[in-house]
Amino acid sequence: RAVLCCVLFLFLGVYSQTYYQPPQPQQYWYTQEFDHFDESDARTFQQRYLIYDNYYNNSTMANKPMFFCPGGEADVYGGYNHNGFMFQYGETIGAFQLFPEHRFYGDSLPFGPTESYTPSNIAKLTIEQALQDYVEIIAYVIKEYNLPEDIPIIAFGGSYPGELAAFLRITYPSVVDGALASSAPVRYHPFLEGGTQPGAFYRVVTKDFAMEDRECPSMVKQAFSDMQQMFGSESGREQLATDLQLCSPINSTSQQLRLIDLWIENAFASLGMENYPYSIGDLPAYPMREACSVMKSNVQATNNYVYSLGKTVGVWYNQSAPYLTCFNISEEYYPCADITGCGGGVGDPDAMSWDYQSCTELIADVDTNGVTDMFPSAPYNFASLSQYCKDTWGVQPDPFKLPHKYNYTDATRIIFSNGFLDPWWPGGVLQSIGSDVIALQMKSAAHHLDLRGSDPSDPADVTSTREQEASIINGWLADIAQEKSNRMN
Repeated sequence: RAVLCCVLFLFLGVYSQTYYQPPQPQQYWYTQEFDHFDESDARTFQQRYLIYDNYYNNSTMANKPMFFCPGGEADVYGGYNHNGFMFQYGETIGAFQLFPEHRFYGDSLPFGPTESYTPSNIAKLTIEQALQDYVEIIAYVIKEYNLPEDIPIIAFGGSYPGELAAFLRITYPSVVDGALASSAPVRYHPFLEGGTQPGAFYRVVTKDFAMEDRECPSMVKQAFSDMQQMFGSESGREQLATDLQLCSPINSTSQQLRLIDLWIENAFASLGMENYPYSIGDLPAYPMREACSVMKSNVQATNNYVYSLGKTVGVWYNQSAPYLTCFNISEEYYPCADITGCGGGVGDPDAMSWDYQSCTELIADVDTNGVTDMFPSAPYNFASLSQYCKDTWGVQPDPFKLPHKYNYTDATRIIFSNGFLDPWWPGGVLQSIGSDVIALQMKSAAHHLDLRGSDPSDPADVTSTREQEASIINGWLADIAQEKSNRMN
């Protein structure tokens, strides 16, 4: 334990003078079983995984761990590049880094962009199958790289991968020795006793938007009110499309207005989750503040609230060159079971996969009420969701499966971290359970900011939380080493 205490001091000195980017990985493919639980189905698919082993190979420390990040609902490189903490901390203790891609995402579509989505094939997109994929890849990599069979393995993940990291520790405690689950909304499920209060997600989004000027949310409310009035006439709808800079005319159906509302809400949800203190590409630092500034300045210049709202959502949808001359909603928003957004536009495979998962296991009762948030009221409607999922995928959502099957309250060695700028924090684990399940909070952090690489602009509580996380994991590794020593003696 004394050695690991020294390592913590080393870690405190590795913060970058600019935003830290992980080193380039090695990319490989693993021949994965398509169905782990049906012996009659012998099909396989190619699953991508990334490795970085320089720290492990160059370190002379004893009991070097594996740091493992389960892939989430996107290309595996996204998770790899957004988890700089794993590398900055892992370098100090010689950690082997392993990042497998999630089945049905990125380049790990089992049977391509069409056949993967037949009813019988998409049915294998389950968390049980994904977790077993990860266990198989871990075993393969341990053997392939001649790692110790009892190498300590710590899982890291943010958002959905954070949930998966916790689920791995809960389901396979003999494989995964501990987990850091950042911004993991394991309590954000409908009908869950002690679960999340209605309106929680977009209440945080609205609060974030008011950081720059508390009048900004009232401007958005006025824009939605004006939109509702304009939508009632043909000339109003034409003006609405012009003000929002839409590429196509809009029709008079209630579904059309709801789609526009969701497209706007998705922009604000995305800005809230990525409300980081530094710029990412062309997205400015604290983009919610930038969005508020855009809204306010355009209202002052034009007194046209709808036009100003269109400019404001452009902070998200029109952040990179070549800049759009108009917005094509179908390319920017996938109307799906998750009202916070499923990723890309219509036909995007990652968005389709997330839609399916949001129709089966990942059921979150996100809604709006127009009182504690700035959006039109749309109460959560499980019956409507069920009908959508039946019509789209032929499935019935099960909101009870995950909280019952993966009960974190009986687990050990899990850290749940949450930031109060993140709209998902109300669905996180906010109270520790003894020393086994540790809850950490950051007042100034957006979505899993603690897992990102360090930056000089990081708030102090994010930096201190990273240090606390490293200290806790160091303690776990010392305990695991002691347990190993005891077994040998």
